[in-house]
Amino acid sequence: MEGGKVLGAWLLLDEGTVEEELYVESHEYRGGDFDVYTTSSDGEWKHRGTFDTADDAFDAALAYIDESQSPVEGR
Repeated sequence: MEGGKVLGAWLLLDEGTVEEELYVESHEYRGGDFDVYTTSSDGEWKHRGTFDTADDAFDAALAYIDESQSPVEGR
């Protein structure tokens, strides 16, 4: 990933093993929007959506976490 555009990153764990990584990226530096991606332990990337605002992208990322098997501590 290009440095400086990742706004949020989470490791989604299952019994201590990373199952997925979840990212919110900003493309504001080139006049763009915000994207949510996941990557699996085997390196497959999935685009989860494009959003007009950072708030919308973070809401989508947090909803993805809520739907996953990975608990979020301290939330």
